[in-house]
Amino acid sequence: MQSCLLSVFNINFRMKPIKQLLTLFTLTMLAACQTNTDTTSKPAENKIIEVQPNFKSIINGSWVRRVYIDNLKKTKSPAKSENNVNSFVELYIDASKIKGDSLEIGAATFHEGGGFHIFLRAGIAPNSFPTNMIDYDNKSNFYELGYSISTKDTSMVIYHYDKNKKLIEQSEYQKAPLRTEEALQYMVNKTLVAGKYKMTDTTGKSRTIQLTNDGKIIGLPGFTTYYINTDFVEGPEDSLDFIFLNFRIKNQKWYTYEIKGDTINLYEVIKTKSEDEEISSLGQLKYKLIKHD
Repeated sequence: MQSCLLSVFNINFRMKPIKQLLTLFTLTMLAACQTNTDTTSKPAENKIIEVQPNFKSIINGSWVRRVYIDNLKKTKSPAKSENNVNSFVELYIDASKIKGDSLEIGAATFHEGGGFHIFLRAGIAPNSFPTNMIDYDNKSNFYELGYSISTKDTSMVIYHYDKNKKLIEQSEYQKAPLRTEEALQYMVNKTLVAGKYKMTDTTGKSRTIQLTNDGKIIGLPGFTTYYINTDFVEGPEDSLDFIFLNFRIKNQKWYTYEIKGDTINLYEVIKTKSEDEEISSLGQLKYKLIKHD
């Protein structure tokens, strides 16, 4: 633009004064047009902060797929929430294990664990890094892992690009309070059931119990832990939600449940066989849990 303006100015240098004035007026208007471009930005609360020098402390920890947690809040049901999650549901990052220019990222679906590597060089998106993830449906596509920081929170983001570097989709992950591989379960517990309840059984007997974020039961004799099922890949129980008491230890019990408002209903599980398949369904109501402060 600058060279074009200089050329115009040189051509008109020998013009009569009135023509010089017209030329200067034209140049002034062109400059004004250049400076009045659209500078509209996102609202302050969504403004992304530039690359951070302390990125290790930023990316460290456990990260859970944001859309899954949002779905849980709406549906109150893991069985109804997993369909919108078509990639890793959890990431685990330990930046102290950087080797050379790469870092292994722990990653898990609802059913199994795995991982991939990032390479510590600039990616396409701000604060992003190339990865060795493979799109098996189209191997010309590729992925990057990045992070974004707003005034609200920090997110890890998996970017999915085509061979022309056009963004296909992006998956956001929110940071979990725990830096362990149990972060998904912690977030599910916290979102769905953690709290104090008045628990009433079929005889009308009531007691106060507490379900903690980290899967402990307080106040229920004979039971110390609980576990909410999030894996619906195997088995016929793909439409029911299950909770296990004393999961994988002595005196294990399991129930299917429904959450309605501040109430959790626990039902016995009825199993029936249809051809070669075993089907689970709601049985008798066993416990009613009503949340209270």
